[in-house]
Amino acid sequence: MRTASIFLKKKMSNDIAHFLDNSQIHYLKKVMKIKHDEKFYTFDGNGLRALCKLTSDSKLKVLEINQEKRKYHCSMIIPLLKKARFEYALQKCVELGIKNVITYISYKARDKYDLSKELTRLERYKEIIKSAFLQSENYYLPDIEISEFLFDINFEDFKNPIFLDQNVSSNLNGDEDVDAIVVGGEFGYHEKEIEFLEKQKNNDVIRDDIKDRYSWNIFEDIEVFGKNEEDNSLTEALSMLRY
Repeated sequence: MRTASIFLKKKMSNDIAHFLDNSQIHYLKKVMKIKHDEKFYTFDGNGLRALCKLTSDSKLKVLEINQEKRKYHCSMIIPLLKKARFEYALQKCVELGIKNVITYISYKARDKYDLSKELTRLERYKEIIKSAFLQSENYYLPDIEISEFLFDINFEDFKNPIFLDQNVSSNLNGDEDVDAIVVGGEFGYHEKEIEFLEKQKNNDVIRDDIKDRYSWNIFEDIEVFGKNEEDNSLTEALSMLRY
C-alpha cells in the first residue's frame, strides 16, 4: 500500500515540530484520511523526502529524512493542446522524471490558442504537475513555462536538444545524452519552425519513425520506465514507446 504524500516547501528537520496550514491539515485529514500517529511522506520538490507522522491536528514530527541527487536533466518542449490531452501530457512528463516543461503555441495552430489566456492557466498547470509529482513520488518537482512560439525559446540553454520529426533520415542514438526533447504540434512543424530548428545546434539527432499523429501522441502509449540511476537522459523512455 502506497504511503500518503504531501508537498511541503519548508526546511525539514528531525529536531523541531512542524506546523501545518489549514489547507494542508484539510488535505491530510479529509482527503488522505491521515490519523494521529499515522506515517506519511512530505516532499519539498528539491530532492528531499521526509517520513513524518501527525502528532496533533496541526503538527507533524519528522522521523526520517532522505535527500536524493537529481538523476535526470532533460527538459520537454511540447506544444499546447486541447485541455484533456495537454494535461495528460503534463502528467506523463512528470512521471518520466522530466526536469522542466516548456510549452509553446504551434505556429500551425496559432489561430486556436491565445497566449494571454494560457498564461492565466499557468497556476492550474502547476497544480497538475504538483499532483502528478506526489503520485509518482519523484524527488524533484518540474517547473513549467509558456512561450508564445517555438522561436521564442532560448535553445542556448541546452547543450544537446533533439527534435522529433517524421521527415528526416537520422535515427536517435540510444546512448545519446539528451537535455531537451522537442515535440511538434498536432499538425506537424510549420516551415518557419523547421527553418528555426535547422539553425539550432545538434539538430541532427532525430527519429525518423515518428508519424504525424505521434507528433504529440508520443505521450499516449508511454510505459513508465524504471529509474535507472546510471541513465542521465530520457532516451530510455523514448525507446519504450509502443507505436
